[in-house]
Amino acid sequence: MKALIEKYFEGETSLEEEAKLRDYFNDGPQSGEQVAEELKEYQPMFQHFATERQQVLSDDFDETLFLKMEAASDAKIVQMRTWPRQLLRIAAVGGVLVASMLFLQKSNTTQAQQASVDWSKYEIKDEKVAYEETVKALRLLSSKLNKGSKKATEEVGKMEKVGKYFN
Repeated sequence: MKALIEKYFEGETSLEEEAKLRDYFNDGPQSGEQVAEELKEYQPMFQHFATERQQVLSDDFDETLFLKMEAASDAKIVQMRTWPRQLLRIAAVGGVLVASMLFLQKSNTTQAQQASVDWSKYEIKDEKVAYEETVKALRLLSSKLNKGSKKATEEVGKMEKVGKYFN
């Protein structure tokens, strides 16, 4: 059972195996089969899943939800003043123009500098060394992407918490 629990938490169980786990944790105590001591901590979780599965929505749930949504839509809508909005648009266009001008100016100077660099002396000739350098670069890239992925997941979680208040 312990191996099946580990497989369950890794998301690799089949529907039949999940049914075995549900039966073990929910029906086990009633059928005389005892839940192992080291697995007792998982029993409340599976019992919670069983009670949640039995809950059903009432027949008028949709109507009640729509009534609440309509009541919320009658709330006062605050309009933003037009002149700050226009100023923001003008500032955005100015920012884009300045950024593009700086980018184009910088790219022209870097092209002149690149023409004077002889890159052939930095080229790796040995295949094994080239392979090792590529692997090292890909590992660095992978670690940076993993950090970004974790950060993005955290930020999405924060946004979901905040989003509850705007719905």
